[in-house]
Amino acid sequence: MSWMIGVDTGGTFTDFVALNRLTGEIRTTKVPSTPSDPSQAVLAGLLQLGTESGVIAEEVSFLAHGTTVSTNAVIQRAGANAGLLITRGTNAVYLGRMSRSLSGSERLNPNYPKPLPLIPLRLTREIGERVAFDGTVVKPLEEDDVLSGVQDLVENYGVESIAVCYLFSFMNPAHERRTGEIIAKHFPRLRVSLSSHVMPVIREYRRLSTTVLDAFVGPILEGYLGRLGKGLRGAGVGTRQVFIMQSNGGLMNIDVAKSSPVQTLLSGPAAGVISGAYLGDLTGHRNIVTFDVGGTSTDIATIIEGTVTETMEGSVAGHDAAVLMNEISTIGAGGGTIARVGADGRLRLGPDSAGARPGPACYDLGGTEPTVTDADFVLGYLDPNSFLGGRFQTKPELARLAIEQRVAAPLSLSVTEAAFSIVRIANSTMESELRLNLMARGLDPRKFTMVAIGGAGPIHGAMVAKSIGIGTVIVPPFPGLGSAMGLLLTDIKHRYIRSLVRLMKDFTRDEIVANFDYLKQRARVEAEAEGTAWERIELQCSLDLRYVGQGYELTIPCGEGAPDDKALAMIRRNFDEVHNQVYGHAAPEKEVEIVNFRISSVAPLPKLHLPGSAPRASGNADQALTGRRQAWFEDAGRYVETPVYDRALLAAGDAVAGPAIVEQTDSTAVIFPRQIATIDERRNLIISNRSTPTDAGGGRRDKLTFAATRQP
Repeated sequence: MSWMIGVDTGGTFTDFVALNRLTGEIRTTKVPSTPSDPSQAVLAGLLQLGTESGVIAEEVSFLAHGTTVSTNAVIQRAGANAGLLITRGTNAVYLGRMSRSLSGSERLNPNYPKPLPLIPLRLTREIGERVAFDGTVVKPLEEDDVLSGVQDLVENYGVESIAVCYLFSFMNPAHERRTGEIIAKHFPRLRVSLSSHVMPVIREYRRLSTTVLDAFVGPILEGYLGRLGKGLRGAGVGTRQVFIMQSNGGLMNIDVAKSSPVQTLLSGPAAGVISGAYLGDLTGHRNIVTFDVGGTSTDIATIIEGTVTETMEGSVAGHDAAVLMNEISTIGAGGGTIARVGADGRLRLGPDSAGARPGPACYDLGGTEPTVTDADFVLGYLDPNSFLGGRFQTKPELARLAIEQRVAAPLSLSVTEAAFSIVRIANSTMESELRLNLMARGLDPRKFTMVAIGGAGPIHGAMVAKSIGIGTVIVPPFPGLGSAMGLLLTDIKHRYIRSLVRLMKDFTRDEIVANFDYLKQRARVEAEAEGTAWERIELQCSLDLRYVGQGYELTIPCGEGAPDDKALAMIRRNFDEVHNQVYGHAAPEKEVEIVNFRISSVAPLPKLHLPGSAPRASGNADQALTGRRQAWFEDAGRYVETPVYDRALLAAGDAVAGPAIVEQTDSTAVIFPRQIATIDERRNLIISNRSTPTDAGGGRRDKLTFAATRQP
């Protein structure tokens, strides 16, 4: 079995990248997504890979999948009907924090609505029990409360999933475990999420919120993965190496994912960040912004000095999750985002999307509302004859009609004015999120390089980068398949954590060893479940430390094994140094507490590598020129006859001056006036601003002028 396959499911298309691990050959394809059951698109794509590229299912040795099933369940509030059991008297905890940090686009929205709880208070039951902060039992579990509470939720409200989050259960999980046993005995069909298993960490609110998310998406993801696994076996994929992307950019076995659904909340966009890190390293750029524009959303992440920024305080659609995840900002602006005129007479964009069905109006699948993709067609950025390599037939006249009826006529604009207004609003939304994403960290956009991926990323990337001051945009060989490519660039990764708050000096070495051994045993069990040999696992131990009285801690690595006394002294000194670096001061004289024990496990996997190629001597891109068409450019203030190039015919060393359009099967790149694009030795398209600007169409245009563009 020689083929490794990465599959990324988006809102509009499902993307595939196949790597022959013996020869290094790379094969790609895209198929329309099937929102009602995303597994159908996965199976259809595998069949298409076999038909087009000879990738036989029986020869697949490895399959990694990035899915938006969990994400969409939360965003659309389409998860399970779940109930919640909490310690009596702690109901107020579930009301959530009022200080939750908002994303950039949320901060700009004066009418931002606070999301409603995923499990309403009417489905919450208080259970008699109490564990103290040190794990001692103050009040035994009232088992009758559990039985009567769950029975009420099942019989009167039809719940199919239960979240259990008792006070201080991370210190002593006995009551939660007994609750799980009672539910399993009397209600065996219910799925149960215990906070002591999902996220056994200090801080009540985030532990509760994370457990609720797990219960909310658990049955949905389990059902999906069950159908997917059955479908893959039916298609002939017999390998055990079937993995799901986690929010932290690592993979986990499909069976492990069923028991840890909350780890997949950012499964889809996380793979795009991995691609960005790889491309930054490949091209020598240490500071990267990934700009992943799909059909329904745009995902933005930062890579600083080669390191992906991560967080344990992320959120999805306003719901907090205390799981390690790549720090990704997601906004509702993508190719399928719907444009409409609001009641106030202003043009608005999204956040709803036309998705795969009915899709943009130009797809001719029943959609009648104008989208960003429709506007891209009207402006000449996309060609109906080469969209998805010509396999997907579109009708630009339907795009024009939708924009004319829904936007242009109500606002008394020409179709071109309306189309460009849609694109400009989409770009402005993306720019705002990206700018605020960087500014919130005190980062200068001019010191970053953009990696533009996703089907629409290369269309809008150069415009957005230019607007905020990013000088270079990298468009990889398969930009529309950026996330699918990332699935073949990562490893199997797991993180294990255990909270135990005590002064560092009060821990004996044996206690520290015992806590790390407990986490190692969990890692070993999951490695065996995934079919990974234990000797292949790379472990990294770390401690979360804080000064006594502090509210938050810093994670300090302490090697592969449990530290001895000398190593503990070094860890303490390292903590002081890191604290000084992060906060500008340290207090070596103060006592330090251990808050959490952590272990990260990594099982390395074979990876995709973009092949190198020799540069063409002439550096002349004329061989790739396939024609010209009219495209709108703001700098020119009108439609410009624009050269169109075939990406497959461009060679290393070729240079293309803007304005220009570069087409390929999975995406289209737009190079704007005053920009130039070159092909590097890995066949990446590198777009940069020219130092001596020249305008397309002759003559300088500083202001946008619609006078020459009015068309029926």
